[in-house]
Amino acid sequence: MPTLIESRIQDRISSFAQELDVLVRKSALEALRGVLDSGASPARRVPGRPRSSPVSSLVEGVAPAIVAHVRANDGQTVGEIAKAVGAAPKAAKKAIKDLLDSGQLEKTGEKRGTRYHVGSGRKSKAR
Repeated sequence: MPTLIESRIQDRISSFAQELDVLVRKSALEALRGVLDSGASPARRVPGRPRSSPVSSLVEGVAPAIVAHVRANDGQTVGEIAKAVGAAPKAAKKAIKDLLDSGQLEKTGEKRGTRYHVGSGRKSKAR
């Protein structure tokens, strides 16, 4: 048998959930009215338009952090760099590739032994 306090807590939770439900429904209706009143239709992809890559947009913000991290921690792997800057491994790999191409980073080693270092700033030759 629930105590007086437990039943009061349960009543408040139930009341809050009902209020929240009403607010969410109102918000959804307002958003729907806004779309219907403006006469706008949702944007659609047209043939021939290139898809935007979520990774490419992340790369731009991650690259400066990667260079700063490698400057402070020379000889790190991709996994260590990605973890340190809080980036997805895929975004970190793409950013590192771009930084290697621009000469901001250099690498030593191969495969699992690859380590990254601050570069000279000169663009690398074709690999």
